Amino acid sequence: MFGYIICNKSGLSEEEFARYRRFYCGVCKSLEKKFGQMGQFCLSFDMTFLALFLSSMYEPEERRSRFLCPAHPVHKREAVEQEFTEYAADMTVALSYHKCLDDWADEKKSGKRLYGKLLEKHYEGVKLRYPKQCSVIEESLKELMRLEKEAPAEVDAILQCSGKMLSEVFVYREDFWSNSLREFGYALGRFIYLMDAAMDYEKDKKKKNYNPLFFMDKQPEDAEELLTMLIGDATQIYEKLPMVQDAHLIGNILYGGVWQQYYTKIKEKKDGNGSV
Repeated sequence: MFGYIICNKSGLSEEEFARYRRFYCGVCKSLEKKFGQMGQFCLSFDMTFLALFLSSMYEPEERRSRFLCPAHPVHKREAVEQEFTEYAADMTVALSYHKCLDDWADEKKSGKRLYGKLLEKHYEGVKLRYPKQCSVIEESLKELMRLEKEAPAEVDAILQCSGKMLSEVFVYREDFWSNSLREFGYALGRFIYLMDAAMDYEKDKKKKNYNPLFFMDKQPEDAEELLTMLIGDATQIYEKLPMVQDAHLIGNILYGGVWQQYYTKIKEKKDGNGSV
């Protein structure tokens, strides 16, 4: 995954940040229980947000635990586990598996090909549990790759593919709210794709990879207005959802956290300390 949907720690209280970390650890533990250490390597902030978001929506019963983490052995960590950390673990593997295939197709990264092979059996299990989500991911990525090769200037159509891919990931069950959640995932998916393009601009230019900004004749710093519009589409839907639990934490991510890496890169470029 991309890792842009993350909290802004400076805007959170100690308890809110501890809550966020419990969800991160909860998704990690769900990955370990379902897929072993191989699954834990997929852990991402994006899918931590998925677990937090759906938990705020449906407020399931939570299981809290304290444990020693090999990566942080000095103090015990706390984790929250429930049905949405488990669902986020499944979606993490599904998206990571296809990201490996995509990286192999684009850049022939042998490590990604090997990791994809190792995830393949786990992905087949996820596909049995969530056939609709996996089918939409597969179809969307197939169309996205086709458009990148055959119609690279059709940027809006390409963004739509990214949006469609993530739209179904946010629909855990079909109910009164499923269409709103689908629309939210669609808007967020479009934002993530363009944000990734802005962040990878120089790398894509050097490696001659596809990047929509090349066809929009824009530099990364020129993309801020469009990025603001895309995340605005997502927040507009979010504001209409009946969320109370962890609402400040989710707002912290959507209104501030998603911009952290972008603004850091832009500042580095303006200061002459790096390139976007």
